[in-house]
Parts: sequence; C-alpha cells; structure tokens
Amino acid sequence: MAGQDDDGPSRRQLARAQTRKAGDRSARVAHTLMAVHASVLGKLDLDEDLRRVLDRARAVTSHIARRREERTLAGALRRIDLAALEGRLARVQATGVADQRQVRLAETWRARLLDDGPTALTEFYAAVPDARSIPLPQLIADALRERASGRPPGAGRALFRQLFALMKAPPDDGDADGEDEADAGGEADVGDDDT
Repeated sequence: MAGQDDDGPSRRQLARAQTRKAGDRSARVAHTLMAVHASVLGKLDLDEDLRRVLDRARAVTSHIARRREERTLAGALRRIDLAALEGRLARVQATGVADQRQVRLAETWRARLLDDGPTALTEFYAAVPDARSIPLPQLIADALRERASGRPPGAGRALFRQLFALMKAPPDDGDADGEDEADAGGEADVGDDDT
C-alpha cells in the first residue's frame, strides 16, 4: 500500500489517533464542566463564547439533547487551551475539597465542645493556639443555653463560624509555615479520632 510502512502505523493513522485523543480529552473536560456546580464555573474565568455555549448546554434537561449539547461544548473546547482550563478546574476543585474538610473538622469540634465541655475546650486550645483570642467559652455557653431551651441555633451557628474561621486561619498565616502545618496536622488528628 502506498504511504504505509511495514514497520508501523502510517502518518494518517497517527494523525487520526492524535485527533481521537484530543477529542476524548475535550469530551472529558466538557463532561466535567457539565457536572460541576454553577459557583465553580464563576471561578474558572471562561471567555464569553465558551460560557455562552456552556450555559446553553447546561440549560437542556432532556438526556439525549443534553448529550448532544455536551458534544457541541467539547467541539468548542477544542479551540481553546485545554491544559490551562484543566489546571484552573483542578485548582478550584482542590480548594473545594479543602473547604469541605475544614467544614467537617469545624462541625466535629463544635459537637465535641458542646458535648464534652471543658476537656474538649482544653484539647482544642492545645490543637489551635490562636483560639485563645476568641471568647469560645461564652459562645459554647450560649449555644448550650439555646439547645436546652429549644430555640433556633443562632449561637451554635456563631460558634461554628468562629471554629471554621480558625480552621482556615493556619494556611493564610505566612509567618511560620512549618509550625502552622504541624498545628494543622495536629488538629486533623485530634478531630478525626472522634468521628
């Protein structure tokens, strides 16, 4: 055959394989973009044309029509730099996972502080030294009073917000990164023991 070497695939076969791989990659990214939450899309900094195609595709509810729109989105993705978009998407998703972990850790500490009392507070102060600057005992007492009286958990939510802010604080603090990472590891270990 003309154009085919006996040693391996022809240039045409290689080009088709490369095109197929690029199409599969853009289809995977399109599927991911169709599945992510709308708040994540706002953080991706997509250009107007791509965002318009994506919004139109996400608005479709019929399964077959949605698959067709997903393929259209994949075609639009082939015209942009997929590596940069995948990098931004990975960073946003990694941030979301870290936030979920912090939420679970704050929920665990709130439950322990309300259920175990002073012993849990002592452990929390040992795990998170920055917490001493916040009036946690007062927040805990208010939350316990609310719980006992059956009122809506306003103070419990305030306690959670304070704990969540403390869980977020170590990565933002740039003074002593080694000490902050050790503290973050300690609070994760202490919080994970009771879950």
